[in-house]
Amino acid sequence: NYSFTVPCLLMLVIVLVSYFNKPRLPIRANRTFVILLAVQLLVMFFDIVSSRLDESYKAFDVATLYVMNTAYFVFYLMRIYLFFRLTLDIVHVDVRPNPWVERVLALPFVASVLICLSSPVTGLVFAIGEAGYASGPWYGIIYACSLFYILVSVGALVFNVRRLTRYEFDSALAFNVILLAGNAVRYLFPDLLVMDLFSTIAIAMAFLGFLNPDLFTTARGLAFNSRGFRLLMSERCALDDYHVLGVALQNYHHERGMLGGEQMDEAITAINEWMQKRFSHVVAFYLGAGRFALAGDGRTDWDEVRRKVDTRFQISWRTTRGPLHFVVTFAYVSSESGLGTADNIINSLTIFLDNAQQDVWYSSGGAINPMSIREVDTQVEVLRALERAVGRHEVEVFLQPVMHSATHELAGAEALARIYDEHGEIIPATQFIPIAEKSGHINRLGEQVLEKTCDFILSHDLERMGLEWINVNLSPVQCLQQDLVDQFKAVLERRGISPKLIHLEITEQSMVDYSLLSRQILALKDAGFQFVLDDYGTGYSNLTRARRYPFENIKLDMEVVWDYMRDRDELVPLVLQGFKQTGCAITAEGIETEEMATALAEIGSDYLQGFLFSPPIPMDEFVRTYGAA
Repeated sequence: NYSFTVPCLLMLVIVLVSYFNKPRLPIRANRTFVILLAVQLLVMFFDIVSSRLDESYKAFDVATLYVMNTAYFVFYLMRIYLFFRLTLDIVHVDVRPNPWVERVLALPFVASVLICLSSPVTGLVFAIGEAGYASGPWYGIIYACSLFYILVSVGALVFNVRRLTRYEFDSALAFNVILLAGNAVRYLFPDLLVMDLFSTIAIAMAFLGFLNPDLFTTARGLAFNSRGFRLLMSERCALDDYHVLGVALQNYHHERGMLGGEQMDEAITAINEWMQKRFSHVVAFYLGAGRFALAGDGRTDWDEVRRKVDTRFQISWRTTRGPLHFVVTFAYVSSESGLGTADNIINSLTIFLDNAQQDVWYSSGGAINPMSIREVDTQVEVLRALERAVGRHEVEVFLQPVMHSATHELAGAEALARIYDEHGEIIPATQFIPIAEKSGHINRLGEQVLEKTCDFILSHDLERMGLEWINVNLSPVQCLQQDLVDQFKAVLERRGISPKLIHLEITEQSMVDYSLLSRQILALKDAGFQFVLDDYGTGYSNLTRARRYPFENIKLDMEVVWDYMRDRDELVPLVLQGFKQTGCAITAEGIETEEMATALAEIGSDYLQGFLFSPPIPMDEFVRTYGAA
């Protein structure tokens, strides 16, 4: 019965067109998959042809029948073995470095093939007699071989389950179960040419779950993405042969905010397409956030690659809205760096690019890191701790009280994010906040701080504590989110909390680009949130410019406060009075002594914040301290 062959061929054609129509990563799984596709076509060909010949065996010589049937069984066994190797590739298990393990695993396949090849003489698997084709006494070896590799594949999946996502695990398990079912149906209904259909379905599932090029490419110029970069680096690390030139656009977030996402994406697409055409001998990736990577081996002249990239970026990139010019920074990472794992490569490359300034770091002896290994390791550990805290929703919120200057009684508090290293020690905010902003984790970090602040408000009697509001810091990177206002409103609406209780703090440095922030701030203001200008005096201090935003409170940076205590000139009091005349309240930060508290209250500060009253403390400790007020 050949009725299953047509849909089988149609499915295989769809997979082939989809697979070969886009660029493919040079990884083991793709190489195995290409061979598997070729073998699948051969199996289908010899299955149909040998079956047709067997039906009309009298019209053909015995040698032809033996050749066609033997070829079918050999490629049939090769197919199941390739499915097994594909499973190993999917779970990132490479047995090649251990020849004995590889030989043991290949032994059932090799033995089964040899037995099939001996059939024209021994008749063990099949024989061609006067009555035509007939199964031999050892015909079941093809089922035994298939069962062995399916069971070992499932075992490899279960043993390496942590290396896969749930979807990846389910997809890999499913195609092995489909192969098992196909063998069972073939055994029960030998007159149906149905195994090819089951195998094609298994191929389609492997394609959709792991090998679809769309999983590893971006929409911007079909460059490979960060997921593909991680896969390639995992394999190259195992071989201890990786060379990567990272390229980053300076001030990417600022430029994207100024130019708009559409024009920036058009430029990114142009850059990706140029890199793919110009450097066909290496693999080009777009890692997001204006970061690119070119990966290859030691045969490439990486100094020359860097020079060509640098030269091209001295020319503007054309977009439909006009030309764009970018300044780029570089970072070079190779197997000589001794980073060892794909995660270390990715994290280190990210940190190198973030810290790069003017030029790539080269010497006659090869690449040198822009920072000491110790510093890199520290930042990598901070990034890991940040990813762990954000991913597990373990960002902790501390509260620092803000006091009335006249009575030193509680008025409000500032919510501050805290994360811990693997030893349970607090990581300073000055270390993890910049990394959170550069890595893109600041959005989820800020959202968790807001959520936990709202939960605190919902769970405690703020009026009894004398707590009028809680300040939550808002990063300028968060303001780049299109749905920021809807996101913040949704957090409060789910808990039934008034936005009047949440004051959003924005640092003065983030006010440099008025157009970037004004729309978001005004939209949040319309939603009921109030705003505080943090760290006034550390950036481009300008009273008029600051008043262009709807600030309710101006916080004097601690450096300004300490400078005033050292030299009590008239400038700080005049600035305070200028803000107060426009209706702004004033908070003085960094208050550490009674003398400082008295001096800042005398010149007009409405609120005081600092270690004199309390450092930032956990929420439960804050409740114990101020809950009975």
